[in-house]
Amino acid sequence: MQAVQAYLNTKVSTASQKDLVVLIFESAIRYLKQAKEKIKEKDYAQKGILISKALDCIAELDASLNMEKGGDIAKNLHALYFYCQTRLLQANMNLDPKKIDEVISILQQIGTAFAEIKNSSA
Repeated sequence: MQAVQAYLNTKVSTASQKDLVVLIFESAIRYLKQAKEKIKEKDYAQKGILISKALDCIAELDASLNMEKGGDIAKNLHALYFYCQTRLLQANMNLDPKKIDEVISILQQIGTAFAEIKNSSA
């Protein structure tokens, strides 16, 4: 376990800003997929922790937006992130995996776009 943590720490500390954004999307999606499993297992405490971690990821993505330079794109992403957070809070309260799936889909689409931008500018 320590080797995995050391690898992750190195990966994060050596990543570019664009790489970090992609990693945050991947982490949020991974947490949400795990949360869906916890709902199936009726492990509601762990489900709540995983959704909270995904919410933290989305909050980090939202905080990284440059509203001055980003214009309409930043405003639209802010609105999408807010929508995702709202849906996850509803999913958490109602044990609703469909709402989690909706957020996963949104995050995958935005994350894929960021990855494509990152790869095209490399």
